[in-house]
Amino acid sequence: MNMPSTQKPYDAIVIGAGVAGAAIIKALKNNNIDNFLVIDGAPGPGQGTSGHGFALCHPYIGRGASRLQRLTMLAFKEARQIWGDYWSGTGVLHLPRDPKTFSKSYMSERLLSQGFSLDNAKPLEPEESLGITGVPLAGTFFPEGGWIDLKQITQDHFAALEEKQKKWDCLVTKILHKDKHWHVYGVNGELIGFAKRLYLANALGARTVAASVGIDFPLKPVRGQLSTFSYASDSSWARFKPTVAISGKAYCLPPVNQAGNRAYQWPVGSTYDENEDDLSVWDKSHNENQMLIQEMFGDVCEANELQPIDAFVGVRCVAKDRLPVMGPIKGYPGLYVLTALGSRGVMWSALACQMYSEHLAEELRHSAFFDERFFAGARLAGAGLSDDLASALLPARFLAGTSNSKPIFPSG
Repeated sequence: MNMPSTQKPYDAIVIGAGVAGAAIIKALKNNNIDNFLVIDGAPGPGQGTSGHGFALCHPYIGRGASRLQRLTMLAFKEARQIWGDYWSGTGVLHLPRDPKTFSKSYMSERLLSQGFSLDNAKPLEPEESLGITGVPLAGTFFPEGGWIDLKQITQDHFAALEEKQKKWDCLVTKILHKDKHWHVYGVNGELIGFAKRLYLANALGARTVAASVGIDFPLKPVRGQLSTFSYASDSSWARFKPTVAISGKAYCLPPVNQAGNRAYQWPVGSTYDENEDDLSVWDKSHNENQMLIQEMFGDVCEANELQPIDAFVGVRCVAKDRLPVMGPIKGYPGLYVLTALGSRGVMWSALACQMYSEHLAEELRHSAFFDERFFAGARLAGAGLSDDLASALLPARFLAGTSNSKPIFPSG
Protein backbone atom coordinates (compact mmCIF):
# COMPACT_ATOMS: atom_id res chain seq x y z
CA MET A 1 0.00 0.00 0.00
CA ASN A 2 1.48 3.32 -1.06
CA MET A 3 0.77 5.49 2.00
CA PRO A 4 2.80 8.55 3.12
CA SER A 5 5.32 7.44 5.70
CA THR A 6 4.87 10.55 7.86
CA GLN A 7 1.13 10.15 8.37
CA LYS A 8 -1.14 7.46 9.67
CA PRO A 9 -4.69 6.98 8.42
CA TYR A 10 -7.67 8.18 10.39
CA ASP A 11 -10.78 6.08 10.78
CA ALA A 12 -12.78 9.09 9.59
CA ILE A 13 -12.32 12.68 8.45
CA VAL A 14 -15.10 15.26 8.82
CA ILE A 15 -14.97 18.44 6.76
CA GLY A 16 -17.00 21.16 8.47
CA ALA A 17 -17.26 22.29 12.10
CA GLY A 18 -20.81 23.62 12.19
CA VAL A 19 -23.88 21.89 13.56
CA ALA A 20 -23.70 19.32 10.71
CA GLY A 21 -20.14 18.42 11.70
CA ALA A 22 -21.19 18.22 15.36
CA ALA A 23 -23.91 15.74 14.41
CA ILE A 24 -21.39 13.60 12.52
CA ILE A 25 -18.89 13.43 15.36
CA LYS A 26 -21.71 12.43 17.72
CA ALA A 27 -22.53 9.57 15.34
CA LEU A 28 -18.86 8.54 15.24
CA LYS A 29 -18.59 8.58 19.01
CA ASN A 30 -21.82 6.61 19.28
CA ASN A 31 -19.92 3.88 17.45
CA ASN A 32 -16.78 4.22 19.61
CA ILE A 33 -14.75 5.86 16.84
CA ASP A 34 -12.30 8.40 18.27
CA ASN A 35 -9.53 8.29 15.66
CA PHE A 36 -10.99 11.05 13.51
CA LEU A 37 -10.04 14.49 12.29
CA VAL A 38 -12.33 17.52 11.92
CA ILE A 39 -11.23 20.14 9.39
CA ASP A 40 -12.62 23.65 8.89
CA GLY A 41 -11.41 26.67 6.93
CA ALA A 42 -12.45 29.06 9.72
CA PRO A 43 -10.35 29.85 12.83
CA GLY A 44 -12.74 27.83 15.00
CA PRO A 45 -16.06 26.00 15.10
CA GLY A 46 -19.46 27.56 14.42
CA GLN A 47 -18.08 30.49 12.42
CA GLY A 48 -20.65 30.34 9.63
CA THR A 49 -24.41 30.04 9.81
CA SER A 50 -23.96 27.76 12.82
CA GLY A 51 -22.87 30.87 14.74
CA HIS A 52 -26.61 31.62 15.02
CA GLY A 53 -27.91 31.84 18.60
CA PHE A 54 -31.65 31.86 17.84
CA ALA A 55 -32.42 28.94 15.53
CA LEU A 56 -36.19 28.37 15.64
CA CYS A 57 -37.47 24.81 15.83
CA HIS A 58 -41.01 23.52 15.24
CA PRO A 59 -42.67 21.05 12.85
CA TYR A 60 -43.81 22.11 9.40
CA ILE A 61 -47.51 22.32 8.57
CA GLY A 62 -48.08 21.36 4.95
CA ARG A 63 -51.13 21.35 2.74
CA GLY A 64 -51.16 17.59 3.15
CA ALA A 65 -49.00 14.82 4.55
CA SER A 66 -46.10 15.68 2.24
CA ARG A 67 -42.61 14.25 2.54
CA LEU A 68 -41.38 17.52 4.02
CA GLN A 69 -44.15 17.56 6.61
CA ARG A 70 -43.59 13.94 7.66
CA LEU A 71 -39.82 14.35 7.77
CA THR A 72 -39.95 17.50 9.90
CA MET A 73 -42.21 15.76 12.42
CA LEU A 74 -39.59 13.03 12.81
CA ALA A 75 -36.70 15.49 12.79
CA PHE A 76 -38.35 17.71 15.39
CA LYS A 77 -38.60 14.79 17.82
CA GLU A 78 -34.95 13.93 17.21
CA ALA A 79 -33.94 17.56 17.81
CA ARG A 80 -35.75 17.59 21.15
CA GLN A 81 -33.80 14.51 22.16
CA ILE A 82 -30.36 15.12 20.68
CA TRP A 83 -30.07 18.89 21.21
CA GLY A 84 -32.35 19.04 24.26
CA ASP A 85 -29.62 20.49 26.52
CA TYR A 86 -29.56 23.59 24.31
CA TRP A 87 -33.32 24.16 24.13
CA SER A 88 -34.88 27.51 25.04
CA GLY A 89 -38.41 28.85 25.00
CA THR A 90 -41.88 27.81 26.06
CA GLY A 91 -43.42 27.19 22.66
CA VAL A 92 -43.85 28.57 19.15
CA LEU A 93 -46.96 30.19 17.70
CA HIS A 94 -47.16 29.58 13.95
CA LEU A 95 -49.34 32.13 12.14
CA PRO A 96 -51.54 31.35 9.11
CA ARG A 97 -50.80 32.89 5.74
CA ASP A 98 -54.10 34.75 5.84
CA PRO A 99 -55.42 35.34 9.38
CA LYS A 100 -58.78 36.52 7.97
CA THR A 101 -59.57 33.02 6.72
CA PHE A 102 -58.28 31.15 9.79
CA SER A 103 -60.72 28.56 11.13
CA LYS A 104 -59.95 26.67 14.31
CA SER A 105 -62.16 23.72 13.36
CA TYR A 106 -60.70 23.45 9.87
CA MET A 107 -57.14 23.71 11.18
CA SER A 108 -57.87 21.02 13.79
CA GLU A 109 -59.01 18.62 11.07
CA ARG A 110 -56.02 19.49 8.94
CA LEU A 111 -53.56 18.86 11.76
CA LEU A 112 -55.16 15.53 12.67
CA SER A 113 -55.03 14.43 9.03
CA GLN A 114 -51.28 15.12 9.03
CA GLY A 115 -50.61 13.02 12.11
CA PHE A 116 -50.45 15.75 14.73
CA SER A 117 -51.95 15.43 18.17
CA LEU A 118 -53.98 18.42 19.32
CA ASP A 119 -51.97 18.28 22.53
CA ASN A 120 -48.74 19.21 20.72
CA ALA A 121 -50.26 21.33 17.91
CA LYS A 122 -53.08 23.55 19.19
CA PRO A 123 -55.13 25.83 16.90
CA LEU A 124 -55.91 29.06 18.76
CA GLU A 125 -58.33 31.89 18.12
CA PRO A 126 -56.99 35.39 18.97
CA GLU A 127 -58.65 35.50 22.40
CA GLU A 128 -57.25 32.09 23.38
CA SER A 129 -53.84 32.99 21.99
CA LEU A 130 -53.61 36.12 24.13
CA GLY A 131 -53.82 34.10 27.34
CA ILE A 132 -51.27 31.49 26.18
CA THR A 133 -48.79 33.39 24.03
CA GLY A 134 -49.23 37.00 25.17
CA VAL A 135 -50.46 38.19 21.77
CA PRO A 136 -54.02 38.25 20.28
CA LEU A 137 -52.99 36.46 17.10
CA ALA A 138 -54.68 33.37 15.66
CA GLY A 139 -52.47 30.43 14.74
CA THR A 140 -51.20 26.99 15.69
CA PHE A 141 -49.34 26.75 18.97
CA PHE A 142 -46.56 24.18 19.37
CA PRO A 143 -46.00 23.98 23.15
CA GLU A 144 -42.83 21.90 22.68
CA GLY A 145 -41.36 24.29 20.12
CA GLY A 146 -38.52 26.65 20.91
CA TRP A 147 -35.14 27.83 19.74
CA ILE A 148 -31.58 26.61 20.02
CA ASP A 149 -28.18 28.27 20.29
CA LEU A 150 -26.30 26.62 17.43
CA LYS A 151 -23.06 28.37 18.32
CA GLN A 152 -23.12 26.89 21.81
CA ILE A 153 -23.65 23.41 20.35
CA THR A 154 -20.60 23.74 18.12
CA GLN A 155 -18.43 25.31 20.81
CA ASP A 156 -19.24 22.60 23.33
CA HIS A 157 -18.87 19.64 20.99
CA PHE A 158 -15.61 20.70 19.38
CA ALA A 159 -14.05 22.06 22.58
CA ALA A 160 -14.42 18.55 24.01
CA LEU A 161 -12.13 17.13 21.31
CA GLU A 162 -8.40 16.66 21.71
CA GLU A 163 -6.19 19.03 19.74
CA LYS A 164 -5.06 16.21 17.47
CA GLN A 165 -8.70 15.67 16.44
CA LYS A 166 -9.26 19.13 14.95
CA LYS A 167 -7.59 21.41 12.44
CA TRP A 168 -8.72 25.02 11.92
CA ASP A 169 -7.82 27.59 9.24
CA CYS A 170 -7.50 24.70 6.84
CA LEU A 171 -9.38 24.95 3.55
CA VAL A 172 -9.99 21.72 1.65
CA THR A 173 -9.90 22.09 -2.13
CA LYS A 174 -9.61 18.53 -3.38
CA ILE A 175 -10.25 14.92 -2.42
CA LEU A 176 -9.03 11.74 -4.06
CA HIS A 177 -9.78 8.07 -3.47
CA LYS A 178 -6.77 5.80 -3.75
CA ASP A 179 -5.44 2.75 -1.94
CA LYS A 180 -8.90 2.29 -0.37
CA HIS A 181 -8.62 5.62 1.47
CA TRP A 182 -9.99 9.10 0.90
CA HIS A 183 -7.15 11.63 0.66
CA VAL A 184 -7.86 15.24 1.55
CA TYR A 185 -5.79 18.10 0.11
CA GLY A 186 -5.38 21.78 0.95
CA VAL A 187 -5.04 24.96 -1.12
CA ASN A 188 -1.39 24.30 -2.01
CA GLY A 189 -1.94 20.67 -2.90
CA GLU A 190 -0.63 19.48 0.44
CA LEU A 191 -2.02 16.30 1.93
CA ILE A 192 -4.01 17.10 5.08
CA GLY A 193 -4.93 13.53 5.96
CA PHE A 194 -6.53 10.34 4.69
CA ALA A 195 -9.16 7.95 6.00
CA LYS A 196 -11.44 5.13 4.94
CA ARG A 197 -14.45 7.33 5.66
CA LEU A 198 -14.88 10.94 4.64
CA TYR A 199 -17.87 13.11 5.60
CA LEU A 200 -18.66 16.33 3.73
CA ALA A 201 -20.46 18.51 6.28
CA ASN A 202 -19.31 21.91 5.05
CA ALA A 203 -22.52 23.41 3.59
CA LEU A 204 -21.84 25.06 0.21
CA GLY A 205 -18.22 23.99 0.44
CA ALA A 206 -19.38 20.41 -0.11
CA ARG A 207 -20.24 21.37 -3.68
CA THR A 208 -16.66 22.44 -4.42
CA VAL A 209 -15.04 19.48 -2.69
CA ALA A 210 -17.39 16.94 -4.32
CA ALA A 211 -16.77 18.48 -7.73
CA SER A 212 -13.11 17.46 -7.47
CA VAL A 213 -14.22 13.84 -7.92
CA GLY A 214 -16.86 14.57 -10.53
CA ILE A 215 -19.92 14.90 -8.27
CA ASP A 216 -22.27 17.79 -9.02
CA PHE A 217 -24.57 18.81 -6.19
CA PRO A 218 -27.18 21.45 -7.19
CA LEU A 219 -26.72 23.63 -4.12
CA LYS A 220 -27.28 27.37 -3.88
CA PRO A 221 -26.67 30.06 -1.24
CA VAL A 222 -29.52 31.85 0.50
CA ARG A 223 -28.50 34.83 2.59
CA GLY A 224 -30.43 35.50 5.80
CA GLN A 225 -30.28 38.52 8.08
CA LEU A 226 -31.68 38.43 11.60
CA SER A 227 -32.21 41.91 13.02
CA THR A 228 -32.18 42.87 16.68
CA PHE A 229 -34.49 45.84 17.11
CA SER A 230 -34.90 48.18 20.03
CA TYR A 231 -38.14 49.91 20.95
CA ALA A 232 -39.13 52.15 23.84
CA SER A 233 -41.45 51.08 26.64
CA ASP A 234 -43.98 53.70 25.49
CA SER A 235 -43.83 52.54 21.86
CA SER A 236 -46.88 51.15 20.07
CA TRP A 237 -45.05 47.81 20.09
CA ALA A 238 -45.02 47.70 23.87
CA ARG A 239 -48.74 46.83 23.90
CA PHE A 240 -47.71 43.36 22.69
CA LYS A 241 -45.82 41.17 25.11
CA PRO A 242 -45.21 37.85 23.37
CA THR A 243 -44.00 35.19 25.82
CA VAL A 244 -43.25 32.63 23.09
CA ALA A 245 -41.55 32.63 19.70
CA ILE A 246 -43.79 33.57 16.79
CA SER A 247 -43.34 32.24 13.27
CA GLY A 248 -44.97 33.46 10.07
CA LYS A 249 -43.71 35.59 7.19
CA ALA A 250 -40.81 36.25 9.54
CA TYR A 251 -40.18 35.07 13.07
CA CYS A 252 -39.47 36.72 16.38
CA LEU A 253 -38.46 35.70 19.86
CA PRO A 254 -39.91 37.20 23.05
CA PRO A 255 -38.58 40.76 23.52
CA VAL A 256 -36.22 41.32 26.42
CA ASN A 257 -36.34 44.33 28.72
CA GLN A 258 -32.86 44.90 30.11
CA ALA A 259 -32.73 45.62 33.83
CA GLY A 260 -32.71 49.36 34.45
CA ASN A 261 -33.37 50.09 30.79
CA ARG A 262 -36.65 51.40 29.43
CA ALA A 263 -35.97 49.93 25.98
CA TYR A 264 -36.79 46.44 24.76
CA GLN A 265 -34.52 44.34 22.54
CA TRP A 266 -36.25 42.11 20.02
CA PRO A 267 -34.70 39.54 17.61
CA VAL A 268 -36.68 39.54 14.34
CA GLY A 269 -35.92 37.83 11.03
CA SER A 270 -34.87 36.32 8.88
CA THR A 271 -34.64 37.51 5.29
CA TYR A 272 -34.45 34.97 2.46
CA ASP A 273 -32.12 36.34 -0.20
CA GLU A 274 -31.66 33.64 -2.82
CA ASN A 275 -28.31 33.32 -4.62
CA GLU A 276 -26.73 35.89 -2.31
CA ASP A 277 -23.69 35.18 -0.14
CA ASP A 278 -22.79 38.67 1.08
CA LEU A 279 -22.18 38.56 4.84
CA SER A 280 -22.32 42.32 5.37
CA VAL A 281 -25.31 43.89 7.13
CA TRP A 282 -27.85 45.39 4.74
CA ASP A 283 -30.10 48.31 5.67
CA LYS A 284 -32.70 47.01 3.25
CA SER A 285 -32.79 43.73 5.18
CA HIS A 286 -33.51 45.64 8.38
CA ASN A 287 -36.30 47.42 6.51
CA GLU A 288 -37.67 44.13 5.21
CA ASN A 289 -37.72 42.63 8.70
CA GLN A 290 -39.52 45.73 9.99
CA MET A 291 -42.13 45.44 7.26
CA LEU A 292 -42.69 41.69 7.74
CA ILE A 293 -43.11 41.88 11.50
CA GLN A 294 -45.48 44.83 11.08
CA GLU A 295 -47.62 42.74 8.71
CA MET A 296 -47.59 39.79 11.11
CA PHE A 297 -48.93 41.96 13.91
CA GLY A 298 -51.75 43.34 11.78
CA ASP A 299 -50.24 46.68 10.75
CA VAL A 300 -51.32 48.25 14.04
CA CYS A 301 -47.82 49.33 15.07
CA GLU A 302 -45.35 51.73 13.51
CA ALA A 303 -42.42 50.03 11.80
CA ASN A 304 -40.19 53.09 12.21
CA GLU A 305 -40.39 52.69 16.01
CA LEU A 306 -38.19 49.62 15.64
CA GLN A 307 -34.56 50.75 15.65
CA PRO A 308 -31.92 48.24 14.48
CA ILE A 309 -29.11 47.85 17.00
CA ASP A 310 -27.53 44.57 15.92
CA ALA A 311 -27.72 41.85 13.27
CA PHE A 312 -26.60 38.33 12.49
CA VAL A 313 -26.00 37.44 8.84
CA GLY A 314 -25.60 33.87 7.67
CA VAL A 315 -25.67 32.06 4.34
CA ARG A 316 -27.87 28.99 4.25
CA CYS A 317 -27.17 26.15 1.87
CA VAL A 318 -30.24 24.90 -0.02
CA ALA A 319 -30.85 22.11 -2.54
CA LYS A 320 -33.20 22.64 -5.45
CA ASP A 321 -35.90 20.42 -3.88
CA ARG A 322 -35.57 22.13 -0.45
CA LEU A 323 -34.77 18.85 1.31
CA PRO A 324 -31.42 18.16 3.01
CA VAL A 325 -28.80 16.03 1.30
CA MET A 326 -27.58 13.27 3.59
CA GLY A 327 -26.29 9.73 3.37
CA PRO A 328 -23.66 7.65 1.58
CA ILE A 329 -22.84 8.65 -1.99
CA LYS A 330 -23.58 5.83 -4.42
CA GLY A 331 -20.53 4.67 -6.35
CA TYR A 332 -18.11 6.29 -3.88
CA PRO A 333 -17.62 3.81 -1.01
CA GLY A 334 -16.70 5.56 2.23
CA LEU A 335 -17.84 9.01 1.07
CA TYR A 336 -20.81 10.60 2.85
CA VAL A 337 -22.50 13.99 2.86
CA LEU A 338 -24.62 16.15 5.15
CA THR A 339 -25.50 19.49 3.61
CA ALA A 340 -28.38 21.66 2.33
CA LEU A 341 -29.86 22.03 5.82
CA GLY A 342 -31.47 25.32 4.81
CA SER A 343 -33.47 26.99 7.57
CA ARG A 344 -33.91 23.76 9.51
CA GLY A 345 -30.36 22.97 10.57
CA VAL A 346 -31.43 22.15 14.12
CA MET A 347 -33.84 19.43 13.01
CA TRP A 348 -32.03 18.00 9.98
CA SER A 349 -28.74 17.69 11.86
CA ALA A 350 -30.46 15.80 14.67
CA LEU A 351 -32.16 13.40 12.25
CA ALA A 352 -28.84 12.88 10.45
CA CYS A 353 -27.07 12.15 13.72
CA GLN A 354 -29.41 9.26 14.46
CA MET A 355 -29.43 7.94 10.88
CA TYR A 356 -25.66 8.05 10.56
CA SER A 357 -25.26 6.37 13.95
CA GLU A 358 -27.38 3.45 12.72
CA HIS A 359 -25.84 3.31 9.26
CA LEU A 360 -22.27 3.32 10.57
CA ALA A 361 -23.09 0.63 13.13
CA GLU A 362 -24.38 -1.59 10.34
CA GLU A 363 -21.30 -1.02 8.19
CA LEU A 364 -18.98 -1.83 11.09
CA ARG A 365 -21.02 -4.92 11.94
CA HIS A 366 -20.56 -6.26 8.42
CA SER A 367 -17.09 -4.79 7.76
CA ALA A 368 -18.46 -3.32 4.54
CA PHE A 369 -19.52 -0.07 2.94
CA PHE A 370 -23.20 0.30 2.02
CA ASP A 371 -22.97 3.07 -0.55
CA GLU A 372 -26.16 1.86 -2.25
CA ARG A 373 -28.11 1.39 0.97
CA PHE A 374 -29.06 3.51 3.91
CA PHE A 375 -29.67 1.70 7.18
CA ALA A 376 -32.21 3.74 9.13
CA GLY A 377 -32.47 1.66 12.30
CA ALA A 378 -35.34 0.17 14.24
CA ARG A 379 -36.26 3.23 16.31
CA LEU A 380 -36.67 5.62 13.38
CA ALA A 381 -38.44 2.96 11.32
CA GLY A 382 -40.87 2.42 14.17
CA ALA A 383 -41.41 6.18 14.44
CA GLY A 384 -42.49 6.39 10.82
CA LEU A 385 -39.33 6.80 8.74
CA SER A 386 -40.50 4.80 5.74
CA ASP A 387 -38.25 3.82 2.85
CA ASP A 388 -39.64 6.55 0.58
CA LEU A 389 -38.87 9.23 3.16
CA ALA A 390 -35.30 8.05 3.75
CA SER A 391 -34.69 7.71 0.01
CA ALA A 392 -35.82 11.31 -0.49
CA LEU A 393 -32.79 12.46 1.51
CA LEU A 394 -30.11 10.49 -0.33
CA PRO A 395 -27.60 12.30 -2.57
CA ALA A 396 -28.28 9.72 -5.30
CA ARG A 397 -31.36 11.75 -6.29
CA PHE A 398 -29.05 14.33 -7.87
CA LEU A 399 -26.45 12.06 -9.45
CA ALA A 400 -26.73 11.24 -13.14
CA GLY A 401 -27.00 7.57 -13.93
CA THR A 402 -28.00 6.55 -10.41
CA SER A 403 -31.28 5.99 -8.68
CA ASN A 404 -32.31 6.24 -5.08
CA SER A 405 -31.76 2.82 -3.59
CA LYS A 406 -34.19 2.02 -0.88
CA PRO A 407 -32.72 2.12 2.64
CA ILE A 408 -32.50 -1.06 4.64
CA PHE A 409 -34.77 -1.42 7.63
CA PRO A 410 -34.59 -4.15 10.24
CA SER A 411 -36.92 -7.08 9.79
CA GLY A 412 -39.45 -8.02 12.42
